[in-house]
Amino acid sequence: MDGQQSGNLKKATFAGGCFWCMQPPFRMVEGVVDVVSGYAGGTKENPTYEEVSSGTTGHLEAVQVTYDPGKVSYDTLLDTFWKQIDPSDTGGQFADRGSQYHTAIFYHDEEQKRLAEASKKRLDESGKFARPVATEIRPFVNFYPAEEYHQDYDKKNPARYHQYKVLSGRERFIDKVWGNARDASPSVNRRGEAPVVHRVVRVYSTPHCTGCRAVKEFLEARGVEFTEVDLAANEEARNLVVSKTGYLGSPVVQIGDEFIPGFDPKKMQKALG
Repeated sequence: MDGQQSGNLKKATFAGGCFWCMQPPFRMVEGVVDVVSGYAGGTKENPTYEEVSSGTTGHLEAVQVTYDPGKVSYDTLLDTFWKQIDPSDTGGQFADRGSQYHTAIFYHDEEQKRLAEASKKRLDESGKFARPVATEIRPFVNFYPAEEYHQDYDKKNPARYHQYKVLSGRERFIDKVWGNARDASPSVNRRGEAPVVHRVVRVYSTPHCTGCRAVKEFLEARGVEFTEVDLAANEEARNLVVSKTGYLGSPVVQIGDEFIPGFDPKKMQKALG
């Protein structure tokens, strides 16, 4: 259980449904030192995933963010949080239903409470959602880290993570509502320029693939940031590509929800907008 602020670092705790999908966006924010998946707000000490999943412990799947307030503001963390969830959903998040998937902001002090309430009010009044913003703002009580296999799941199981995020409906929702919200922050491309942020872009490739090199050069020339997935080494990625395209080969380019087989500059340009 960890609610302490240490030195110049502070903690922020957010429940946004499946914690697999909440770690990457916060981890990529400059000024964030650590992001841990876990369980927050319940009554059971040191609960297991199975116990929390039963819905009987009162815990929510959550992430605890350790950050340097000199480098990143709490408002920025709130903005990151809102852009990863459907705050109007009262029954869970996307394909995940149940009380353990409810959304909440757990404030660690009165300043976080004030900022969270103001942020929620602005979002509610923005008209972004047809239904009221249902995310709770609650005092921090406890946080228990989840099992090790849940930590940094996107790094340990990248294809399964991407497949889950797409099939759960989360990625489509984020892309529809926020357009360019990403689970990776902008970096510098090979030409030394800040990339243009588009929809989520992935290149499913194989080693020594001429078309794959052409696709990557096409994207890099336009400053588009992308993630590369090796089809030869990843069975789950192959299954995902086949299920989406009926095509087994490389390259396949994913832009948002669209999967484009082969090197097709016109289709890629159209999908990028």
